[in-house]
Amino acid sequence: MPARLTVTLTGLVAGAMLLGAVVPAGAQADRVADMKADMKADKMADSVVSRLVAWRARTDQPVALPALTAFDWDSFSVVRTPAGMAMANCNRDGFLPCDKDLQPSPDTLVQVLRFDRAGQPVYQERIMVASAQFSDPLPHAVPRTRATLVTCADDAGQRRWCLQPQSPAHGAPSALRSLDGG
Repeated sequence: MPARLTVTLTGLVAGAMLLGAVVPAGAQADRVADMKADMKADKMADSVVSRLVAWRARTDQPVALPALTAFDWDSFSVVRTPAGMAMANCNRDGFLPCDKDLQPSPDTLVQVLRFDRAGQPVYQERIMVASAQFSDPLPHAVPRTRATLVTCADDAGQRRWCLQPQSPAHGAPSALRSLDGG
């Protein structure tokens, strides 16, 4: 009887993660191009949060947030807001499980990733997984041109997303830097 090859989603994901682990660190443009192709080919996770999780699973390199979005926006923020009502579709085929961490009590504060265009919200999504959470202070009204994220550690040592610091050339003029002790 010939041997049969069974391909599972878990096997494909594990293989993709292994391949991602051997890609040279300088290949960010290739990774972004691959993710963009995935987004177009099968509407890979219309979720920006899932793209952040996927990026972190592949590498700890900085990521330009515009590369992970498929819509127009001018600025982004992360805010804390009460979790609100639980999702009605959990534990059904094709939907998220009703895990306690994914269904916090309505008054629990959760992070929400929000994108604005011309001062109006165009997209927002709850951040329910630790690997996609942002460190304090949370980003607020960050222009698209400054929206590069890096991995940093929070007070408890957990890996979080932070804004990439601006280079001194873009910071305060040297005459003003001395006023803040710099």
